[in-house]
Amino acid sequence: MAGRRLRVGRIGYLNVLPIYYPLEQGTIKHDFSFVYGSPAELNELIKTGRLDISVVSSIEYALRSDRYLILPDLSISCRGHVKSVLLFSRYEIHQLDRSPIHVTPQSHASVALLKILTRNAFGLECTFVKSLRPLWQTGAGGLSSEKLPESYLAIGDEALYWWKKNIYPRVYDLGKLWWDWTGLPFVFALWVCRREIAEKRADEIERSVAVFHEAKRWGWLNRVKIVRESAMTTFLTESDLHSYFDQLHYDLDEEQIGGLRHYFALLNENGLISSNPEIEIFSQGREACICT
Repeated sequence: MAGRRLRVGRIGYLNVLPIYYPLEQGTIKHDFSFVYGSPAELNELIKTGRLDISVVSSIEYALRSDRYLILPDLSISCRGHVKSVLLFSRYEIHQLDRSPIHVTPQSHASVALLKILTRNAFGLECTFVKSLRPLWQTGAGGLSSEKLPESYLAIGDEALYWWKKNIYPRVYDLGKLWWDWTGLPFVFALWVCRREIAEKRADEIERSVAVFHEAKRWGWLNRVKIVRESAMTTFLTESDLHSYFDQLHYDLDEEQIGGLRHYFALLNENGLISSNPEIEIFSQGREACICT
């Protein structure tokens, strides 16, 4: 096993570009073998041992924390608007009681967050309908909102696509709804490694953490370059991308851990996980750091 390159999951969305761009361009050297997928797909791959390190939905960690260690100071988080986890609807959110909400199959954390918000923040009982595939892959982009689901939760580039299309009359940003309700950041995703890999290849995991931190710093310092090049290959303008990346946070500080802990407690209270997990962070040379 020691000779094999680490298999690293990479979400195929714009939101991870500030970290993965310098790695994929060869600006920062690494020895990773990247595997691409949606959050739900990467969750499944690392759960079944087919990845060593991955960015995963925060609920995946909560469900199987005994299998993972969190890599320090890395997340996809927001303090308010996130812009790529959006509920599109024909109606005001208060009118959605006992109404069906179609949700993307590509996310677990965002769907769970929507269930918590509708029930606990707004006192609604909604029915959630998992789409077979993301709505934008069905050729629905040319339709009016009357021919689309009454309400639809999209994430990542698809959420940005529907926001740009401006079809639905009402758009709710789940990061902003969470912030207004709790006053806490929301952590959508974490970088984790499998515990057995951390035990057997601790030196490589430590070097990997350093590589990710270097990539994060490079991405922040060179975000203008990333935005300029991304605008040439996406449906978003440079202004759109600057506004988007300005909302995203890639650290994992005490405040973000507090938001994560509160989210886990609510998942547990709502029966979405079986127990409230410890937040354990990889730390080479000693026992994993448990955040209390």
